[in-house]
Amino acid sequence: MRRNSISYTPVFEKNLKAYQSGRYGFIANEGSSRSSKTVSLMQLVVWIAANESNQVISICSPSLPHLKMGARRDFINVIGQAGLYQEENFKRTDNIYTFPSTGTIVEFFGVDNEQKVRGPGRDYLFINEANLLKPETYKQLAIRTRKTKLVDYNPEDSESFIYPLADDPANIKIHSTYKNNLSNLTPEIIREIESLQYADRNMWRVYGLGLRGSSEDKIYTHWKLCDKLPGVSAPFFGQDFGFNVPSALVEIEIYDGAIYVNELLYEARLTTADIVERYKELKISQSEDIFCDSAAAAQIEELKRAGYNARQSSKDVLEGIRKVKSMPLYITKDSVNLIKEIKSYKWRKDMKTGKVLDEPVKYADHLLDALRYGVYTRACSFQFEPWAL
Repeated sequence: MRRNSISYTPVFEKNLKAYQSGRYGFIANEGSSRSSKTVSLMQLVVWIAANESNQVISICSPSLPHLKMGARRDFINVIGQAGLYQEENFKRTDNIYTFPSTGTIVEFFGVDNEQKVRGPGRDYLFINEANLLKPETYKQLAIRTRKTKLVDYNPEDSESFIYPLADDPANIKIHSTYKNNLSNLTPEIIREIESLQYADRNMWRVYGLGLRGSSEDKIYTHWKLCDKLPGVSAPFFGQDFGFNVPSALVEIEIYDGAIYVNELLYEARLTTADIVERYKELKISQSEDIFCDSAAAAQIEELKRAGYNARQSSKDVLEGIRKVKSMPLYITKDSVNLIKEIKSYKWRKDMKTGKVLDEPVKYADHLLDALRYGVYTRACSFQFEPWAL
């Protein structure tokens, strides 16, 4: 492939230099959102495939749907820009692309496919969002890779199995931020990233500066009080169920890139029938989404039979917290119990070492759970997030 046949990124040049040195069997790309990490490594994959004969290159990520929406799409764009893409060379059902000039194949798979993870080996491996893999999954992939391993990730965790590998002097870590990719970003995207400076220090550290996250005791530090919800966009709701502990309901509105939330219900010893009566009193519309605790299937079904649009929420606690932290958060001043909860909501600590862990203390978090159910599930469904990670 000719050097002038594609518009290479500055980050690609650093990766190519590291690769061509022959010194590294592991090349990590660690950095901020929109820093061109994935595209740059995809350009390197295409460069290798177009210049080395009869190689097998595996590209993987946490799941195949994730891969199709991200890294595989980037691959097709890169080879298209290089003038190398031919549809007949892409076996979409097998997710394999063959470079006829060299005989090298590029295969795509999600690591949720255990057979693929423990299957035949390869020459090169590229793991997209490697920090999301389990250490054992990475190990199985790595031992089946004969040559170079390439990984990219946002360093959102305070600790990860991938960090010691990236920091090993025998390997190389290439750091990048969105400022390495300004020519490919719109002013709106740049503003959205830079707005993190004022939303959450740790989010800015990770997604703006590309530095490793730091766990602090308090989980949410970026919230502010407001008088009321804006009343501009359609609201949706988050519902946490309890009996001996309070059932909690919040009303949520997304406006101008920020989350606005209002406490509606915080009451113990309520049956589902009682909750339906509270909905009627609160004049909750039966057409609006109510995202509920996914473990409460019976209560969700009862709400549906009562005519409400109750839905199961996405389950991932840590990812849900990250979503809430990624946007400015405004809480109505009348949300007394929610304010109490958020002031005391902390990361759990290891009792022996004192180390802060990436999981919340499960105590007095009913309204916060309801908030997370609504924000994260709506984000997964409708992609309202302020930037693509």
